[in-house]
Amino acid sequence: MLQYVMFIINSGKFASNNMAHIFEDYTWWIGLVKKVLKKAETFEMRLWSDDVEAIESGLKYGTKVNNKETEEIVFQGKVTNDFEIEVQEDFMSREGYIKWFTLNLYRGEKLLFSSGHYGDETLVFDLSEEEAHRIQEWAKQYPVIKRVDVYNETIRTKF
Repeated sequence: MLQYVMFIINSGKFASNNMAHIFEDYTWWIGLVKKVLKKAETFEMRLWSDDVEAIESGLKYGTKVNNKETEEIVFQGKVTNDFEIEVQEDFMSREGYIKWFTLNLYRGEKLLFSSGHYGDETLVFDLSEEEAHRIQEWAKQYPVIKRVDVYNETIRTKF
């Protein structure tokens, strides 16, 4: 059975928007997203209207799609080399938190990675039991990660 992992992060201070945590360290997030980007084909960004830097990113790399279910601004697009560089090197807002409210990465219709609430709810999907265990072990090197919880996966597809 496939599994997924959820990262529980030691919260830092809150950003001025009172929604985003500013973590002490982001190297874990960069390392994780770098691995998943190798498998990903498409992305989805879900943003709020005041996520100006993230909206600029969405306009540059994706297409705005209609969203009648929430007030979020949604962009979707293909994972390209330039997009990968953006996610790995220009992921932070000026205030010091992950600039996307939600960043989802997909292979086909399958959700592989979800970084929600500005990275505070980061999950990796489509893992074997061994891969989930390796991620738990890998995470131990990062003090900012409180723990990594493992769950049995049900089928997840695009929203």
